[in-house]
Amino acid sequence: MKNELILLPSVTYAMKAKSILEQYQIRSYIQRTPKNVNIKSCGYCLFVPNRTDEAEKLLRQKGVRVLGRAEREKP
Repeated sequence: MKNELILLPSVTYAMKAKSILEQYQIRSYIQRTPKNVNIKSCGYCLFVPNRTDEAEKLLRQKGVRVLGRAEREKP
């Protein structure tokens, strides 16, 4: 999988985005933005393991400001 992190401008947006995705049965998890991601944000993002493209599109349609996407660091 690629680009399964959705980068957001604030932790408030991350919480709002998670709530929106739950309404559409899209699983997501708020997590710290990895250090290798070079983008100005609050330091939190959403990990969306499945349906990431659909999730990003939905969030944008609902007015959530998405800063971009990144790959999750593997443990």
